[in-house]
Formats: sequence, structure tokens, C-alpha cells
Amino acid sequence: MKIAVMSDGCGGNSKVSEKFADARWLLIVDMDKQCIVEAIEKSEGDVENTELAEKIVDRDCELVICGEIEKIPFEILADNHVTRSLGSGLSVTDALNCESMLDLITDCIGGTGCPSESDTDETKNCCGEH
Repeated sequence: MKIAVMSDGCGGNSKVSEKFADARWLLIVDMDKQCIVEAIEKSEGDVENTELAEKIVDRDCELVICGEIEKIPFEILADNHVTRSLGSGLSVTDALNCESMLDLITDCIGGTGCPSESDTDETKNCCGEH
């Protein structure tokens, strides 16, 4: 399984960023091999924060560990069924070690939240089943 981590640096001791947009690095971690297989620096031109979200999808990551997420990257990740977990402030290593215990990020910054599975189809449709 591959996990993406949005961080302020490119190593295991780096911190998970407070917000998706604040991350300087996208780390792709192969959990089977227990190692960082790719470190991608955020480009200056990625003002919408879409490039790194698309790279997470392109690399077939099942999960991203990050801080709060803005609307556009949130929708890219949610529409592609990438699970989003809150790990802001933790070291990359600590976040990966306890990834199954991290809180899920169920909505973008300023959003209203995604409905639970028990909600009606009408409510689910307005959310896009993120």
C-alpha cells in the first residue's frame, strides 16, 4: 500500500504540514517496503494546490496524511477515493506509525462535512459521496 504525506521537509523527521497548501513536499511511502519511494517538491506555480493532489492520485496512493485541505484538492482526492487523515504537527515517521489511529478529514476548509452512510440518497448526492 502507498501512503502520501504532505510535509515541510523530505525526510522521516520532517513535520506533517498544518494545511495541505502549506506543504513544501509530497512524500510517497511504500508501506510494504517501509520506505519513502519518492519525494516531490511543490512547484511555485501550484497556486490552486492541484498538482500535488493529482500526483497523489497518479501514484495510486490509498491514503494521504496531511493537515486541513482546501476545496479543490479535497475534491480531487475525494472524487478519486483517496482517504484523508489528519496528521498535522506529527513527524512523518510518527504519522505513518499510527496512521490507522488518525482522525479522518471528512471535509475541506469551510465545508459542511460529508454525510454518514446512514443518510438519504438525496443528501449523499449533494456531497458527491466523498
